[in-house]
Amino acid sequence: MRSFRIHLLFSAMVSLTCLLTGAWPAWGADSVPSAARIGVVNVDRVFKEYKATQSKEKELEKVSTGKVEEREKMVSEIRNLRDELALLNEENRAKQRQAIEEKLRQLALFDQQAKESLRDQKEQAVDGLLKEIEQVVTSFAKERGYDLILSNRAVLYGVETVDLTNEVISILNQRYAKAAPSGER
Repeated sequence: MRSFRIHLLFSAMVSLTCLLTGAWPAWGADSVPSAARIGVVNVDRVFKEYKATQSKEKELEKVSTGKVEEREKMVSEIRNLRDELALLNEENRAKQRQAIEEKLRQLALFDQQAKESLRDQKEQAVDGLLKEIEQVVTSFAKERGYDLILSNRAVLYGVETVDLTNEVISILNQRYAKAAPSGER
């Protein structure tokens, strides 16, 4: 997500600079509209208020809770093995210690895999949601005749009338409501 934001910020700044200076690459200065329509979108707010984002967060939370419960079972097994250790004779203690060490290795591997899996799932979800947002913003811009829509992070000053954030959130959430199963709305 960080690289997407850096790319978005860089692209917005280059586009704005080219638009304002008339140095529009590949098309020439004659192709730049004389009165460009420019809008601004708060991508962070759109992301947070998009119902699909909230749904994905709940989904990931369920997955995370499942992993925590699974881990707790593994830890409980290790505790039980340790508790039984004192009751065993020397020969069986050695076997029990090996079993405990194996369970600890399994627990460490589980922790690593669970962390990686959750991170990967979150990254995929964020990437997918940002692509959806980008598609809606692009479609919105084309339909409404905007020449340039910038992230609010690339704008130092702008009047509220160019802020399109609420409209984008509304479109995304309406689209989500139509597509989502009735229990997720």
